[in-house]
Amino acid sequence: MPQIEGLTVEDMLELAKTSPNALKHLPDERDWDGLNRKWVADILFTVERAKFEKIIKDAVKARKERLEEKNNLLVEMRPEFAQAFQNCMNFSRKSDSLISP
Repeated sequence: MPQIEGLTVEDMLELAKTSPNALKHLPDERDWDGLNRKWVADILFTVERAKFEKIIKDAVKARKERLEEKNNLLVEMRPEFAQAFQNCMNFSRKSDSLISP
């Protein structure tokens, strides 16, 4: 698993605490100190894929937003242009699903 800024082993273990299925595959909580990051990620990806993918996406999105703000990458756009761009992107995604392999 790649290192994702903002996603720590502690975040992963918090997710594990909410999942009895994940807890079955982890040692007792008192032994969590020093668990291997990749091992915990593999377990969560196997037993709680949807929830784990969500926290990964949230961490990536938060990092992207921090970088955009820090590096002043945000660009103001007139509302009508933003709407036209959004409509174009929606149409593009819909037409991709119509193309059969």
